[in-house]
Amino acid sequence: MAVTRLIRRGVLDEPAPGVLRVRGAPETFHQQALIATLAGGGHGLLIGGPAAWLHCVDGFDADPGVLIAIRRGGRVLLPGVATTQTREWYDDAHDVTTIDGIRCSTIARTVADLARYHPPRHERAADDFQRRGYSLGWMEQTLDRIPRRRGDGLDRAYTDLAQRRNGGRVRESWFEQLVEQCISSPRIPALARQFEVTDSTGQVIGRADLAIPSLRLAIEAHSRRFHTGPAVEAYDQHRDNRFAVVGWDIAYVGWYAATRTPADVCRVVEQITARRAADLGVDLASLCHPARPAARG
Repeated sequence: MAVTRLIRRGVLDEPAPGVLRVRGAPETFHQQALIATLAGGGHGLLIGGPAAWLHCVDGFDADPGVLIAIRRGGRVLLPGVATTQTREWYDDAHDVTTIDGIRCSTIARTVADLARYHPPRHERAADDFQRRGYSLGWMEQTLDRIPRRRGDGLDRAYTDLAQRRNGGRVRESWFEQLVEQCISSPRIPALARQFEVTDSTGQVIGRADLAIPSLRLAIEAHSRRFHTGPAVEAYDQHRDNRFAVVGWDIAYVGWYAATRTPADVCRVVEQITARRAADLGVDLASLCHPARPAARG
């Protein structure tokens, strides 16, 4: 056969039974993932972190290696490829998609799975899912299809989903989460995310990453990725000036300071908040610790 001759001549090789590869082709993540999903009859499915990388989910920038799900009783032995046998199979009609020829879990199923495989990164991935405009209903339907097991991590995903349904706006970037954590303090009132600032006519003149509306104070997560370049800088300047016209102040928190000296950042924002309250004649303590309604007898 022609294929056999090409293999003998070293033009092709067969990394897995029934899977052919051109010798000398660059060994990439895509190549390895495609081979792994085609091996064993083409029933493998890329899941978890590798699927998140393929979907370009925020927080999965580094090559994650290959993890595929195979049906129980199946077997795929390839260097550098991890497999998991699962009874919780993926519904081809709802949980499976194809990217660059590679069978993988949909972005909804991928984000749901991250609550189990990469719990610390699930919230960041869910933020990305929501920023892209995907439906929270899709996420709920996906979670409901996954059989539950004790300690499977899905409680985290359900809790996160409930908070998104009841909470405010989703963050524009994960850096905003870092800043929010950085300035979490009993001396700083509750922060509103993605707060829309309006003028005297009610027209929206801009949006703040984080805000203390009662003090007309905006706090911006300032990073090179989102705030560099003439167009972006011009937009920021125009927004800042319009904020000033309606009596708003803006404090900036940079990536380096938030990640390297968070305690210093928190102290400075506390001082800015106190100064702003004093200038406006506002009782800061009452904002930080609002009085609870009296209990009914």
